[in-house]
Amino acid sequence: MKKTILIFGVSSFVGSNFLELLKDEFRIIGTYFKTPVSIPGVTCVPCDVLKKEYVASIVSIFKPDISIYAVGMSSLKECQLSPKQADALNSAGAVNCCVASERNSSKFIFISSGFVLGGEDTIYREGETPFPNTTYGNSLSSTEFYVQRSCLNYLILRCSSLYGRGFNPKHDNWFERLQSAFAKNEPILADDSVYTGFLDIQILAKILKAMIANGVTNRLFHVSSKDFMTRYQFAQAYARIFKKDESLIQKTTGIFPSDRKSEELSNLYYRLDTSNIEEFLNTKMPKIEESLSVTYKRLNNIGLS
Repeated sequence: MKKTILIFGVSSFVGSNFLELLKDEFRIIGTYFKTPVSIPGVTCVPCDVLKKEYVASIVSIFKPDISIYAVGMSSLKECQLSPKQADALNSAGAVNCCVASERNSSKFIFISSGFVLGGEDTIYREGETPFPNTTYGNSLSSTEFYVQRSCLNYLILRCSSLYGRGFNPKHDNWFERLQSAFAKNEPILADDSVYTGFLDIQILAKILKAMIANGVTNRLFHVSSKDFMTRYQFAQAYARIFKKDESLIQKTTGIFPSDRKSEELSNLYYRLDTSNIEEFLNTKMPKIEESLSVTYKRLNNIGLS
């Protein structure tokens, strides 16, 4: 019998990509907020993750073996402009789902971000204490803290910047806007001050699948490309691999939405050490251009070896 996975936020960028890779081997239950979702072979139900009792009833009814939290606000700017909503979706809603999963003996999987860290010029390991400098990072950090101390069966994947295509045409992401600008020969403004890893969302989904298969529990792993770039450098790498006009890319230094008002910010570094996950999976995380090559082959239907 197939195991059941409940994906909170199945139409989100992360949730929809997880669904794509997991649906053939697992029974998938997906939740959405206001916009109904119809996916062949997947049971989708409405759910407001801020309503604790309703979340509890969904988990109790479907009794998933695994619950994945793919709801939330991931835009640094939007989180800074709407801190209460960011805290509600990235923290309070996640806690509600974690509590319900714990009561029903369901493994709780939380997708976090390297932005829980402070942006210093170092390579961060999992054991270092988060010191976020953004509203987004603060909201995720509090959830990490809660899950690690309150849940008996959890997995946290703290990720670098993720890119790829989503399944909701109403909410395009930065990668999709980048692709659209290249296709229309429009100028592309890209930040050159914040360094992160960049990883194809489908690579993360495959890593998650391997973690589920191995029954990994009560661990936090860093998941990132092996190297690090700014968005400007990433756009340049994309242009080379996808054979686009690199001259369209214009370097800019965006206003970083820091919570540390007195701090003068120049370059920021959210670089994750990946040695633990590489050792656990007995593999090497790809470099950014290697990840983009995987993306190119997939989007152009070229067979992958």
